[in-house]
Amino acid sequence: MSQALRCDIAVIGASLGGVLAAWRASQSGHQVILVCEEPWIGGQMTAQAVPPDEHAWIEKGGASASYLRFRQDIRAHYLTQAGFRNQARMTEGCNPGDGWVSRLCFEPVLAARWFERLLQSAQVQGRLRLLRLCRPVAVTRRGPQVQSVTVQRLPQGLHEVLQARVFIDATDTGELLALAQLPYRIGKEAQSEFGEPNAPMVADPLDQQPITQVMALRRCSNPGPVGPAPVGYARWCAQGVPGHQHALFSPHLPGRPAGQSHALPFSAEDDSPTLDWWRYRRIISARQWERGLGPEHDVSLMNWAQNDYAATPLVDGPCSQEEVRQQAQQLSRCLLHWLQTEAPRPDGGRGYPNWQPAPELLGSADGMAHRPYVRESRRMRACTTLTQRELMRPAGQTVGGVAIAWYPLDIHPTCRSGHSVNAAVEPFVIPLGSFVPADVDNLLPGSKNLGVSHLANACTRVHPAEWAIGEAAGTMAGVLADQRCGAQDLMRAGTPQETLFTRLDQHGVARRWPEDLLRRRASSAPGS
Repeated sequence: MSQALRCDIAVIGASLGGVLAAWRASQSGHQVILVCEEPWIGGQMTAQAVPPDEHAWIEKGGASASYLRFRQDIRAHYLTQAGFRNQARMTEGCNPGDGWVSRLCFEPVLAARWFERLLQSAQVQGRLRLLRLCRPVAVTRRGPQVQSVTVQRLPQGLHEVLQARVFIDATDTGELLALAQLPYRIGKEAQSEFGEPNAPMVADPLDQQPITQVMALRRCSNPGPVGPAPVGYARWCAQGVPGHQHALFSPHLPGRPAGQSHALPFSAEDDSPTLDWWRYRRIISARQWERGLGPEHDVSLMNWAQNDYAATPLVDGPCSQEEVRQQAQQLSRCLLHWLQTEAPRPDGGRGYPNWQPAPELLGSADGMAHRPYVRESRRMRACTTLTQRELMRPAGQTVGGVAIAWYPLDIHPTCRSGHSVNAAVEPFVIPLGSFVPADVDNLLPGSKNLGVSHLANACTRVHPAEWAIGEAAGTMAGVLADQRCGAQDLMRAGTPQETLFTRLDQHGVARRWPEDLLRRRASSAPGS
């Protein structure tokens, strides 16, 4: 084992929040180390290949200034390309892929490149060091202080010890919480704990949201090669969706009310107002380019209800995380084969053999994302737990926030009960106390692992929210390093808290919702 690497702030995990945390921490002048397990930095936006899940007002604001700038830069990339015509029909604004899940569907590699440029200046100036292809394997803690984190380099297996004043757990699964043997939440809390309307009567830590192994598919002009049925094909064809009355491999999308579903065609014409699976997460729309000057074929991301892997929970379940990931990959391979051979077509036929993997779009050999999409993490036991009850209150009533977010309470059929939720919430503020751990002084959450309930996590897991969480965590870490204080000191009125709020405001990390958007929300509420 080599000599320990020392820094002011160590960010473990290059998730979406992790990248923003490392950037903000390095901007405060501190020495930062960012640990990345995947080839691409950026988590759900890049390595997991998920187009941004955003709220309905995103074109008018309601997010960090840097997030809004990112959206502008991605659009500018396309608008400056020769032959791009911006003829999106599915959503408002310039939507390069013209998918209907998001107002900004685009190629994930563009985000990966944007994040690399974001961190480049700090790396050149020696304030940021990026450790690639590393994962945390051990934590040394003495009472309320995390002293070091040991990471393993892949694939060699060499270990390095990181020592820092402040650590940020920005892994997608809250790995440091477990390695440090800190108490945490996972899965569903009982209704009696927080009084959440949609919580179950009995808690179940294994009843977690499913993961999804995303795959990029190209819709070719002619049929392509279709191999034999993959391993596990018969099993998955016979699999039903827990808590619902339809097969997993079917046109159905679970919806409202709970247990009900809606059938969507797998493909529809570009000028059709009918929502279909192909255009759901389409990232390349060939019709938006002049012929011969852009892509010849559409590309869509297969992140659908049909390849949500809910057979085994990812975190703390009976199988290792690697085994769960391999099963999720098997499911996606089987779904592709079913789509190519058995999926119903509008013309009455079966199968889309012209839907073929597009490996170059995701930087993999088989067209799959580097990592599965993770919806739920271990969650820190924090000074404040954000719950569904707070999400139902008007945002103007909330004080002491460090970030804003808004997204429907979206729970996919979970691993044990199959229970799903799709409930409306109000624009909300993420409180400072959700970032402050109850049991440790120098470890902050930087991804999906802050102090929230299972239900609230369904709203804070999405891209603009995790982005803001990362920025807030990186800013907090800088304050803790500067003031030489513990996270708990941020909860009391005084210099550390005032400094934090001032820096967040200076950075454009929105701490409250703009009044004009709140008035718009109030005027659109039922009965107004």
